[in-house]
Amino acid sequence: MKTTIKWFLFATFINTLTVQAADILKTDSYFTAKQYDLAKTGYMEAAKLGNPHAYYQLARMYTKGLGVEQDVINALIYYSLAAEYDYFDAQKVIDNTLVTLAPESKAAFIKVMNDYKSKLGKQAIDAKYFPIIQQDSLSKHITFDGSEKLKRAFYSEDFMEDSIANLNNLAIEEGGNEDATYMPTPKEPYLILDIDIAEDGSIRNYYEVQNMGGPASRLINEFILFPQPKPSIDNQPTNFVHRVFLGAAVYSKSILIDKNEPMYAQILRTSKRLKQGTKLNERYQYAMALLNFPWLTSNPIEAEQKLLALAKLGHPSAMYEYGMLLYREQRNITEGIYWISQASKYGLIRAEFRLGMILNSSPWVQQDQSKALFWFSSAMNKGDVNAAIRAIDIKLTAHDKSLLNIESAVQDLKNIEHTHANNPEYYYLLALSFRDRETRDFSQFVSNMRIAINRGNSLNWNTSEWQELLDKSTVGTVYITDE
Repeated sequence: MKTTIKWFLFATFINTLTVQAADILKTDSYFTAKQYDLAKTGYMEAAKLGNPHAYYQLARMYTKGLGVEQDVINALIYYSLAAEYDYFDAQKVIDNTLVTLAPESKAAFIKVMNDYKSKLGKQAIDAKYFPIIQQDSLSKHITFDGSEKLKRAFYSEDFMEDSIANLNNLAIEEGGNEDATYMPTPKEPYLILDIDIAEDGSIRNYYEVQNMGGPASRLINEFILFPQPKPSIDNQPTNFVHRVFLGAAVYSKSILIDKNEPMYAQILRTSKRLKQGTKLNERYQYAMALLNFPWLTSNPIEAEQKLLALAKLGHPSAMYEYGMLLYREQRNITEGIYWISQASKYGLIRAEFRLGMILNSSPWVQQDQSKALFWFSSAMNKGDVNAAIRAIDIKLTAHDKSLLNIESAVQDLKNIEHTHANNPEYYYLLALSFRDRETRDFSQFVSNMRIAINRGNSLNWNTSEWQELLDKSTVGTVYITDE
């Protein structure tokens, strides 16, 4: 009877938690500092999402009575949950403990554990929060205006010639000296971006993977004006993520030495130091150095091998990078999504955003706006501005009416007002909020729709759907009622 009571308390407690993706690295720091109350809260949050490391740490806490009452039963439950993911020595600990139990106690524990797994174990958690792969779509690949792959390198010379000519002409028109010597273009930064390519080929979001050698805003602002080849699958438009190299990142080793020897020396010096590192994060940084600076190694898959090894050891960023490598290169969609999902369980913000994007629009999974909103909201609450836009979009436009939340969307729009002043989609969503909120303001709807369309057009976005909506909304006489 005592065991049953303990199990009931365990199940009740874990079910009353508000689910959100925990920051496991921060939680681990609490554990190391012996701040066990904070550590337990973080691990319990992560446990709700099936994080094996969190399960294992909770098992240790209950085994040793660290911040909790020592409890062998709860320890075994958490070890069993970790064992579902083949985590560390969890299964060995269970096996060693079970052999010491009396037959009736062993049978009781196994029954309790099986009951829990059927309701809140790995299979149930995966179905509730994570993508369900559409097996019949895995054989299909995204192409880009008919090509199988996108170019990784983007040469600034492709657009710099016209830009410089325009600047020179402008100076002459404004009274400048035609024979004047202009300042040379600054040395290009070493820049690597992850970009989201929309159905129309425009670049909607970007994330800086590597940025060294100086300010990159000019390069980014010019790059995002140039549409990419349009992604499609099975003749249907879609969106996709891509990693692109700009500025000095397109240089070969010899060209980099010639154009920017100090940068080359810095990269070489840092990589040699990281190569000697033994800590997980040092090993991860070295793997990323090999990935970002390909000329550092003669083995083209060395970075990939190191990332996989670190992912298996539980390094969240390595999980994400390895998963993204497989996903964006369309080599192994299932495994790619698996590792991105694992990184999300550790509260890695960019993994949460990417998982939301996959759930919202990937052609290889059952699209699920409810799951997508969960991950977008988690990333948004941690400060991700791109995730905020996606969460607001679902709250304002979801087909599932249970996901619509105008009041929450209005508050989210206020929170990102200063970070999205140049984002056309911000004004589009703001317009929808004025149309749909309780205190409607049709003039603000029209005004913000026009701003969205104008700014979208300036970035070469396809704004035809927005224009169509505005046209329909402003034709004839408009009556605004409280209904």
